[in-house]
Amino acid sequence: MRIAWFTENYPPNTGGMSRSCDRIVANLRQHHTVDVFHFTNKFPAFKTQTHEKGTYTSVPIFQDTSHTLNMLWAYIKDNSLINSCDAFVSFGSHLCLKGITLMANWMQKPILICFRGNDFDTAIFSQKKQDLLYTISNASAIACVTKEKQQRIQRMALNNHVYYTPNSIDFNEWNILKSDIALAETLSVQLQLPKDTKIIGLIGFLKQKKGVDFFINTLKKSQLASRIHLHIVGEIEPHIESELERLAFSYSKVSPISKTELIANFLICDCIAIPSIYDGMPNVIFEAAALNKPILASKAGGLPDVLNTNTAFLFDVLSEQSLLSALANFDNASVQYLEQTSQLLLEEIRTHFTTTQETDNYLNLLNTITT
Repeated sequence: MRIAWFTENYPPNTGGMSRSCDRIVANLRQHHTVDVFHFTNKFPAFKTQTHEKGTYTSVPIFQDTSHTLNMLWAYIKDNSLINSCDAFVSFGSHLCLKGITLMANWMQKPILICFRGNDFDTAIFSQKKQDLLYTISNASAIACVTKEKQQRIQRMALNNHVYYTPNSIDFNEWNILKSDIALAETLSVQLQLPKDTKIIGLIGFLKQKKGVDFFINTLKKSQLASRIHLHIVGEIEPHIESELERLAFSYSKVSPISKTELIANFLICDCIAIPSIYDGMPNVIFEAAALNKPILASKAGGLPDVLNTNTAFLFDVLSEQSLLSALANFDNASVQYLEQTSQLLLEEIRTHFTTTQETDNYLNLLNTITT
């Protein structure tokens, strides 16, 4: 099978979406040929590179999205790779929502739409809604990274082929090395925190949907308030940093440039917080689990698909009382209990969220729409 894969999220782009896309494509290439068409200006327009079991083509992005998509159509309508492909895949991208389903239908190719989280959440309540509704109605199949997204799309009654395709993790890429531990020890010393301080990590691109404003304002009212340090690993919006300053929080922030730096910054945390208001299935769940870090999380999006009360400290979305209770439970938990929750989560992910299971989900859907 030859697959034409369209996305805005693929290396060298950073972030969870790009890592997931790279992982899924790499695993599918063990079975089929995958030609990636990546919307990016980081390479010359329509430059095609040969990869093992596929190709990579950079698709230029213009300020006018319509021009971007018309340029893509002009490029692919007589393209030999496209003509020989068996299916289109659209992976978590607003440009894909706007144009790829149309192009697949024009070329009479089946199409699998992959909803990851923010693509659906922002489009359904915006001017992009009509693009989204057309895509849902005309997709050959829809792959949702969370059960919550699957259910919401099913209830729209626009498509009968909506499936749950959760994330995964390759644990081989998250082994803790001596260099990771050494760097973590150095970072801990550099923070110069009192011994009774608990470090809570906030990891990734902390957008509004991540609920950080709500989290820090509630955290200030908790029994932990005077003994907490927030360690921000990634990007943070300026207004959140202003709020941290206003609330006189002890905090640090860093943007890791290597896997060793990322792992080391995980390791110095006593807990990883994911206080999302709405979300997909963030990679940070799996990364924290692989590194044996306890998780404090809301019940938003795909978080309850992976986490439960035995494997994490969960709280209701935007419930101050529920979050305060979860924070107290974390603060009062023994070392043995924290180790137990981390181990149970690790076993859950090793059993139900493997890369083999993830790949099989996509293979089954692609086989369904091409036969």
